[in-house]
This record gives sequence, C-alpha cells and structure tokens, in this order.
Amino acid sequence: MAIRLPIAPALGIVTAMDALWMAGAAAVGAGFGWVFPGVQHVLYSEPQYRTQAATGRKLLGLRLFAMTAAAVSLALALRPDFYEAGPALLTAACLLVLVALSSTDFDRRQIPNTLTYPAFAVALALCWAWPDRTVGEMLLGAGAGVVAAMALVGFGVLLGGGGLGLGIGDGKLIILMGAMIGWPGVFPAVVYGILLGGLVAVVMLVRHGRGATFSYGPYLAAGAALALLFPSLR
Repeated sequence: MAIRLPIAPALGIVTAMDALWMAGAAAVGAGFGWVFPGVQHVLYSEPQYRTQAATGRKLLGLRLFAMTAAAVSLALALRPDFYEAGPALLTAACLLVLVALSSTDFDRRQIPNTLTYPAFAVALALCWAWPDRTVGEMLLGAGAGVVAAMALVGFGVLLGGGGLGLGIGDGKLIILMGAMIGWPGVFPAVVYGILLGGLVAVVMLVRHGRGATFSYGPYLAAGAALALLFPSLR
C-alpha cells in the first residue's frame, strides 16, 4: 500500500496530460475545419468555381462538418495508446487531407488535383515512416489502389454511369487511400467506404429516383479514416 500511494497521483497527472494533449489536437482540428471551407474554392480548376467561395448556410454546413470531422480525427490520431509522435502526426496530416477532400466534394462534387497529387507524392515520399507497415507494403497499397480505382470506376461506366456511381475524382481518392494505408488495408478501407456510401445511395434512390446525385468521396474518406485510426480494421 505504501508503494501505490505515491504512484497514483503520478498516474493521474499522466492521464490529465493525455486528455489535455487530445483536447489541444481537437482544437487544432476544429480551427482547421472552420478556416478551410472558406478558402477551399482556390483549389478548384474551373474558373467559375475558383472565384466563388461558399457562403451563407452552405458555408456554415461545410464548417460544421469539417470542424467535427477534423476535431475527432486529430484527437484520435494523437491518443496516448496509438503511435509515437512522428507516425501519429503523419496520421493526423493524412486525416486532414481526407477532411479537406470531403469538404470540397460536398461543396462542388470536386476532388481537386491541386490537393490529391501533392498528397499522393508526399504519402509515397514518407512511406518509410510507418512503424507497422513496410515500404513494400505501402508501395503495393498504392498499386492496389490504382487497380481498385480502375475496376470500380470502369464498372460504373459499364453500368451507364449516373450520379450515384463512382467518378474519376473518386478513383483518384482511392489511389491516394492506397498510398496512405498500404497493403492490404486499402481494400477493407474501400469496402467500408462503399458500404457507407451505398447506404446513402439507397436512401437517395428511394427519395429522388435514378436522377439523384450525391458525393461519394466523403464516405470513401471515412473508410480510409477508419483504417488509419484503427489498425485492427485493416
């Protein structure tokens, strides 16, 4: 008993510090989520979109989504029982990219090349930094993402396309997911995203018929986030 008493307060301090660290990460994420939707229009390639920032209720909705998603994502990425500092920060950066791409997809149904291409390059450049995946597995994951993207987008084209299928931008997102997650985790991540998006697609079909359209990217991004944050799901 005499040994345990001095240790208990120390454990309490560690727990409080962990909670403070996660709260700080959540605050950073919330700040990102507030700022990004107001400036994301500069990423669009179409001139008519690049000069028109979201306003009013649409901007508020995008900010509420991005703030919530980024705050939760960063808090989980920097939780004490996860990676060491380096891989945890890399995970957080990947999650912020996924939140950003989700926000642009909700806004204009756009997955901007100006964000996906640099993110893909950085993901490949830092593929050595993951402690639980080898460089070979990360490169194989990127290749598997290419194959999965071609298959899924091609399947949608064969079925006649439509607003509820995966587009070229979704394919680019899947390739990015492969570079972020690696092999074999990219496949479960894509499945999670398709299942989540499929549920929404069914609701849209029931409510609006075959002419309905919606953004698939955020649900693929959610699948990627699950795989990044919870390795047991890969």
